[in-house]
Amino acid sequence: MKFTGVLCVNFLLPNYQLPTVPVHLIRNPRGTNWVSFREDLRDRLERGPEMNMKSEAGLGLAIHWVQQVLISAYEDNCPLRPVKTGTQSLKWRWNWNPSEEE
Repeated sequence: MKFTGVLCVNFLLPNYQLPTVPVHLIRNPRGTNWVSFREDLRDRLERGPEMNMKSEAGLGLAIHWVQQVLISAYEDNCPLRPVKTGTQSLKWRWNWNPSEEE
C-alpha cells in the first residue's frame, strides 16, 4: 500500500491557550526616511510661532517647541516596528550554573 497524501492531525484541547510572546514596538533609525524627515523638519521650523527669546521663560518655550518639532518629524518618518521579546527571540542562551561545576 502506497500513501501519497498529506496527513494533518489537529488536537483541540478545551480551555487551552497558546502561550503569547510579548511584542514591543520600536523605531529603528536605519528605517528612517531621512529625505522626508529633513523636508518635514524644514517645513515645521519655518511655520513656527514668533517667540520672544530675550527672557528666560521665552527661551524655555522656544527650546521646548524645537524639541517637539524634532520628535514629531522623527516619529512621522520612522515607523514603529514590532519586535518579539522573550526567551524564544534570543539567538543563544547562557545556561551556566556555578554549582554544577563543583
